[in-house]
Amino acid sequence: MKRSMKRPVRRPVKRLPPALLHWLAPALLFFLIYLGWQWIALNFKSILPPFGALGAEFLSRPGFYFDNLLATLQAALTGFALGSGLALVLAVLAVYFTVLRAAIVPVALLLNVTPIVAISPALIVAFGFNAVPHIIVAAIAAFFPMLINAMSGLRKVDRETLDVFNAMSASPMEIFLRLRLPGALPEIFAGAKLAITAAMVGAIVSEFMGTSRGIGATIVMATTFLNLAQMWVAIFVSALTSLALIGLVVLVERAVIRW
Repeated sequence: MKRSMKRPVRRPVKRLPPALLHWLAPALLFFLIYLGWQWIALNFKSILPPFGALGAEFLSRPGFYFDNLLATLQAALTGFALGSGLALVLAVLAVYFTVLRAAIVPVALLLNVTPIVAISPALIVAFGFNAVPHIIVAAIAAFFPMLINAMSGLRKVDRETLDVFNAMSASPMEIFLRLRLPGALPEIFAGAKLAITAAMVGAIVSEFMGTSRGIGATIVMATTFLNLAQMWVAIFVSALTSLALIGLVVLVERAVIRW
């Protein structure tokens, strides 16, 4: 008689909950970056300062960093509002006027590929040593991503739904407010995330010259005096602020888009 062979029972592999994995994966990566940073800081002191030195530097004069951050934020947010607002207006017009779209895109592309560092000196000569050049640079940086995303979103419309609106004799304004704009909101907010980050970067880069205030000026000052701790604290402050601005846009997006 043949002996009956029992197959081993496979126990299901326990997997981490997706929510826990969502937080655990980046936390592990940041921990590895921290270990690598500390190793470089201890073995190559001229490249990176240890995190302890960064914390001590920030806690020794937090007001200094907040004051400079405020100057950068004012330029970045003002530039973001101006650049994004103009981009939205032109995107709406470009949807209805093909000739205007053909004229706008090459000019916007030219502005986008022009180095910000090359624009800043000309703006300082034109407008002087004040906040205006930094606002203009931030506006230029925010303009292109918002324009491209808004144009793409407004042009994507369901043809069958559009035919229904036309059959019901809907006005162009009704079609825009009830069909085009709601459908374009996801891409508009995606453009806003890119634009607000670009505005922050543009404001910081423009502060590399022509001013003594701002995060960009703080980085230049630290580079001049070889103060690695000050330089990296300023970099981290600007990075965390950019993340906070993106988070703010996400909160507004969730409040506006409910479908």
